[in-house]
Amino acid sequence: MVTGSGTEAGRMLFITQPAISRLISNLEYSTGLQLFIRKPNRLEPTPEAQALYREVDRAFIGLEEIQTSAEAIANHQQGNLRIVAMPVCVESFLPSLISKFAMLYPKVSIELETAPRDQALKMIRTHRFDIGIVSMSTQDTRDLNTFTFCQQQAVCVLPADHPLSQKSQIHATDIKLERFISLSTGSPYRSLIDNVFIQEKVERRLTIETRTQKTIYELVKKGAGISILDPLITNSQDSEVIIKPFLPEINWDYVIVRLKAAPVSLSAKSFMALLMAQFKNY
Repeated sequence: MVTGSGTEAGRMLFITQPAISRLISNLEYSTGLQLFIRKPNRLEPTPEAQALYREVDRAFIGLEEIQTSAEAIANHQQGNLRIVAMPVCVESFLPSLISKFAMLYPKVSIELETAPRDQALKMIRTHRFDIGIVSMSTQDTRDLNTFTFCQQQAVCVLPADHPLSQKSQIHATDIKLERFISLSTGSPYRSLIDNVFIQEKVERRLTIETRTQKTIYELVKKGAGISILDPLITNSQDSEVIIKPFLPEINWDYVIVRLKAAPVSLSAKSFMALLMAQFKNY
């Protein structure tokens, strides 16, 4: 149909002209259609051949599109990436990181969900999300791959005019009876902080409890109290707060998690590499 000649078709397919004739005869026999009228030195396609060719051509276009799509996925030009992360990560570094990833791979669709650590791990285990970004868990993680990208140490955050702002560092004993803003009960980070004050036998005035560290930070800025926060959520250039080292030290790791049993996509690999690179010299 393309060359208009059995001889030229044979050259294109690297077979002989008689082989082309046999293939045409076999196709006509199997379809029950007369596809060509044999004329001297040429084959004239019938209307049935024209109709069949249009269908075949569409099929080949579809195959070419599959190849194009495969190449686009291999080059990270398209695909999807589902991320679940703890609120503190979504409220700090993730927006800028995802924006950078989206600029590098504009045809990759991204879904970002925020959830507490235990819920985020459950979402990974049920295949709802490709990767999770959470603090290191004490849960059994034998079914998960974990990649540490950041180690953190808690800081004390005070309003700019607070009397304790004159100290070089804040000890748990300095906070006795201070107005303290805390995360809600059930938060793993809340448990870390509470355990330190229990061990130090220090009583705090828990005046406000809320679910996100970002909210706590804003409340401290407004003078509602003091708190112990993740430095990811703080801004050292913010003149409305004072950030001080806190003792005893409270340390933890942030990790990328994914399910061992699930294959990791090229998009997920690229995002993980970008995240690890951002925190390499943090």
